[in-house]
Amino acid sequence: MAPKPLEDDARDALARELYWAQEHAAKANITTSEVRDRLRELATQVRADEQVLIPLGEANLISAGRGRRFFKYRFFRMARPITRRYDRLTAEHAELSKALADRLLAVEAELEDLRRLLIEMGGADRRGSAG
Repeated sequence: MAPKPLEDDARDALARELYWAQEHAAKANITTSEVRDRLRELATQVRADEQVLIPLGEANLISAGRGRRFFKYRFFRMARPITRRYDRLTAEHAELSKALADRLLAVEAELEDLRRLLIEMGGADRRGSAG
């Protein structure tokens, strides 16, 4: 088999960098309420995963070979008590982060009200001193 041209390696590396940069840029433009909603969804999903033997969409158990799939399934069942604990901890972390996002939304709203009040007070002072 012929070696891959250097040009293809460079193209692949550039494509990888663009992919990760795009994902980072999308996360940077997210609002506080969107963060809160995503955290709520994550907490709900992880809480649901904690209750079932095999979480929905568990990609680690997919395998083409029957023997390998059987081994993965048995190993997953054996390690499930440990991963359930981490499901619970992850859900608690997401719920605490959601509560923090709720508080941040309240602070942002209060800050906006204070800015409006400050602008109104500044405008009132200028009108009073001009007359």
